[in-house]
Amino acid sequence: MSDGARLLARGPLRVRVAGENYLVPYRTAAEWVLELDRPAVLVARLADEETRGALVRAVVRDPRAKHELRAESLRILAEATGRKWWEAGRLLSTSVSPEVLGRLLLSGVDPWQRSVGEWCAAVYALCVKGRDTKDRLKFDFSLAVPPPGHEDEWDDEGDDADAIVGDLAKLGMM
Repeated sequence: MSDGARLLARGPLRVRVAGENYLVPYRTAAEWVLELDRPAVLVARLADEETRGALVRAVVRDPRAKHELRAESLRILAEATGRKWWEAGRLLSTSVSPEVLGRLLLSGVDPWQRSVGEWCAAVYALCVKGRDTKDRLKFDFSLAVPPPGHEDEWDDEGDDADAIVGDLAKLGMM
């Protein structure tokens, strides 16, 4: 599935915790936003009741399962949005600010009717609309910088951090 098509996907997400495979059903963007306050357990919070119970039992019986649950939670956030998990998290957090949420709702974008990937795309489009190249690069950079402790994940998919910093320096932003 292409990255663009992934943003439209409505199917379940597959996860693996403590050696077991689970399916997390499709959830709307609003449901993801409501559960974002605990990103390390997104899998469990978005899962159906039966799967949630199985995940709790897995964490109790297998000490590695807690780490795997966190890793899978961040992975599905990235998978569902087509972005790095921290970029998606920042866009989702931005989406509930009164001005951004208000503009999205006034333009007819409903988080209860959209996938989390579509919602992030709409938030991004709204945030960069009308910006010049320098301001857009500054916004992109603010999304792209990993949170403390996750800097080694910056280049996992071939992004060139040095090139981004160099581009910003050329624009007088560094």
